[in-house]
Amino acid sequence: MKRLVLATILVTGLGGCVATASNPTEAPTEVKDRAECREYARPLEHSGRMRVACLISRGHLVTYSSNGGGVEVRSKAEPRQPVELIARDLKACNDESGMGYAGRLQFRRCMDPRGYAVTSRD
Repeated sequence: MKRLVLATILVTGLGGCVATASNPTEAPTEVKDRAECREYARPLEHSGRMRVACLISRGHLVTYSSNGGGVEVRSKAEPRQPVELIARDLKACNDESGMGYAGRLQFRRCMDPRGYAVTSRD
């Protein structure tokens, strides 16, 4: 019971993070991946998109701020695509999408055939 309470506190405390683990046992890996992806992306142009792409390439479900608003993106492809390809896909689909609900739908329709699962809270 104590572990459940501790896990609930940890999940609640991490609720504002950009990436979320799909499995509670991935939490230590997720923390390591987030740190490594942050360092990887720091010197790069468009470091935010590159950080998100890095996390997606490692199998994480990641919140991405598209033109239409926040969406959750995960790679469906196996093996997972390289970071640079994911970043290009994010940019291309974001550039093609509009604002609001319709923009989120456009983004999802663009990303799906490229091998990604995209969800929003609509």
